[in-house]
Amino acid sequence: MSFPLDLLPHMRGVLACERELAELRFTWQLIETTAKMVCPAEARTILPAMASTREAFGRLESELVRALAAENINKVVLQMQARAQAVVDVVVRNLYERTADVGFLSTDGDIRRFLLDGRVERNAIESRLHEYMRKYTVYDAIVVLGPEGGVRAAIGDGVSPAGDHALAARTQGAASYVEHFGPCALLPARERALVYAQRIDDGAGRTLGTLCLSFRFDDEMAGIFRTFRRHRDRSVMLLLDAAGRVIASSDPDHVPLGRAPETAGGEQGAVIDFGGREYIARTCEATGYQGYAGPGWRGHVMVPVESAFREDAVLLTGSDEQGSGLHCDELATIERQAGAIKDALNRVVWNGQVMAGGRRGDSLKLKSMLQQISETGERMRAVFSRALAALSDTITSSTLQDLQFVSRLMMDVMDRNLYERANDCRWWALAPELREALDTGRCRSGLDVLLDDINRLYTVYDRLFVHDADGRIVACSTLSGEAASTVGMQIDERMREAVGRLSGTQSYAVSAFEATPLHRGAPTYIYHAAIRAPQDDARVLGGIGIVFESAREFRAMLSELLPARDGVWAAFCERDGRVVASTRDDLPPGSRLDLGDLVSGLDAGASRHAFTTFGGTRHMAGVALSAGYREYKTTGDYRNDLIAVVALALPDTSASGGDGDGGIIDRETVSRPGEGEEFAVFRLDDRAFAVTAAQVLEAADIGRVRRIGSGEGLIAGVLLLEEDDTAEHVPVINLRAFFDLPRGQGPGHVVVTRCERGRIGLAVDDLICVIECGESEIRPLPEMVSARFRWLGRLIIAAPEQPLVSVFDLEALHDMLRERMRGALDEAAVGLPEPTAA
Repeated sequence: MSFPLDLLPHMRGVLACERELAELRFTWQLIETTAKMVCPAEARTILPAMASTREAFGRLESELVRALAAENINKVVLQMQARAQAVVDVVVRNLYERTADVGFLSTDGDIRRFLLDGRVERNAIESRLHEYMRKYTVYDAIVVLGPEGGVRAAIGDGVSPAGDHALAARTQGAASYVEHFGPCALLPARERALVYAQRIDDGAGRTLGTLCLSFRFDDEMAGIFRTFRRHRDRSVMLLLDAAGRVIASSDPDHVPLGRAPETAGGEQGAVIDFGGREYIARTCEATGYQGYAGPGWRGHVMVPVESAFREDAVLLTGSDEQGSGLHCDELATIERQAGAIKDALNRVVWNGQVMAGGRRGDSLKLKSMLQQISETGERMRAVFSRALAALSDTITSSTLQDLQFVSRLMMDVMDRNLYERANDCRWWALAPELREALDTGRCRSGLDVLLDDINRLYTVYDRLFVHDADGRIVACSTLSGEAASTVGMQIDERMREAVGRLSGTQSYAVSAFEATPLHRGAPTYIYHAAIRAPQDDARVLGGIGIVFESAREFRAMLSELLPARDGVWAAFCERDGRVVASTRDDLPPGSRLDLGDLVSGLDAGASRHAFTTFGGTRHMAGVALSAGYREYKTTGDYRNDLIAVVALALPDTSASGGDGDGGIIDRETVSRPGEGEEFAVFRLDDRAFAVTAAQVLEAADIGRVRRIGSGEGLIAGVLLLEEDDTAEHVPVINLRAFFDLPRGQGPGHVVVTRCERGRIGLAVDDLICVIECGESEIRPLPEMVSARFRWLGRLIIAAPEQPLVSVFDLEALHDMLRERMRGALDEAAVGLPEPTAA
């Protein structure tokens, strides 16, 4: 399949544009043929230009249609790629946490004592495991196996009493954890299970048994698919195993488990066949996280080609938004080519009007042809303008949706990460060593070792500390290097009171995001849980606090997920705009970001995209509000509306100039048949100028000028003018330099003129029209200004609502140039050796 043009039949908007362009192409051919038949002699000089313009139009037509199709496909593939990558990366990040969980829980003192000498009874250990699963709700079963693989303790449904000897043997022979996905003897009622297993030893290397954690895989994938499914979405999100088989599907009725669709790993995706239909597909490998590559799974998204381009309607309607200013190289090239065609048509009409001026008979027929060319050129300009706007809208729409999706992904990753923090503090608060130490007041010095052991495994924390009921810190991990100064410190009174009010082992408290001496004076979140008496959960002895490395960890989340393009930045902030983290050095934690109305009315879990302004710079932005994860922030446990902002700074387009005559002259108003004098009118900057039409030889493409130096001086260069068998180098005057105007933005034209002094070219911005004026509309120059403006011969006042048109006195202009640059004009008139090509 030819990609992308074979997908063109499914793009309604592009097809409509293609039809309009085809109609215009036919109109050009009709005008050209009619001119050859009706006025062949008069049209002879403009027919070659018309033919070359028609050919250029045909080439550009094909390029424009192809570009429109390609950008629509690129938009679809980028959206698919973002979701395919998110599906697998979110899973891998989650599974990384599971590898940490099984490693840490396998060293639990109670579990070791239970297996070693039976000092802890089975019902007690199962109660403890139940507490663990109440907090880490990603698990649906936890099993402790003996050395031979038999079940010693278990919670959760469907666990086989016989255990799993093969899994135990495999785990005990492994260097670390074992990750098992598929049928499992430990959970025989399930077609497949995702189990993390770790050897349990006595601390001295002797094997005591195996710990098995069963991950709620199907439940987790359903949540991921819900998060990333779009409204009226007809695509299918899949998770593939290393062999390419479907192990999770957002629509199992559409693509069932076990199937092996063709993958599409290239950046542009691919068109694949599946179930007798064609799909656009994109497959992504896992990025990996903290050195963990995952089980070799891949994210895969596929959408039927017939429904992939339903949003293509933007090409028909355009966009009400102010232009983004975003450009791709292809769009810029097409805009330049369209501008060149417009300029060429303008010259054809303008030169034809000059040639037909003051004549009758067949020249009137030529004028009619020129009118048709002018009208068709305007239609072409409008069609190309709409098509280019549609192409720009597609780029803008794709970018906005990408920013919004990434903001949702960032917020989802943050919620999942902080879910783990809430779990950690509650679970560690249940450690028998902590409860015993606070209850008896003995062996508090040994708590530092325990906290260090935890901190070494969980490096996302700056430090962990334990405080008593009065809020005084009695132990602190030493990895921060500030344990000595931390012990004895009093925690914030608000948090001491909050910990004392916690109702049970499921409850926790989180500090506000603010500067704290427990994090070297920097702002962060501290998660707290109550430490309760060993035999009385109602009695609070103190608490544990875990200080999150917010600046490092949050910035890492943002940076890892940030789109790879210039000008993009991201931030986490609170609803009032207080920055929690950002990828910009000038937006440090604790600073303020003016969100304006960007998040107004945004509900939990909602996201949007918009044009907005940050710091006086216009941006495109996507924002997403925290939704929580599982029971975290979704059950009334904790309220903190965090927002992810992903923004792209836009180029300043305020100084960009328009093209055309800018409404300087209303061509139809002033053009009329009669016996008046005709003038060729052109634009320079924002003013209209003219020369007598009889003095004009032609308007030429400025690209024909052979520059002198940079071309920015008073004499821009020379133009080779060929007539019959002779050739002449005509000097081209840079009128902007003559009038001390800034450099123009467009390429422009050259108006080649003649007078008694000789021939001269005038570099102008745009050609307007040829007008015929009566005596009442032509005014001589007032004597009081004639000496100051020697180059100005007369003034044209076509109508009260029309601006003045200044008519050049070419002889006076010649004289002024000779006086200002004596000799240079003669040298330019005979040509220069080896001039620089324009």
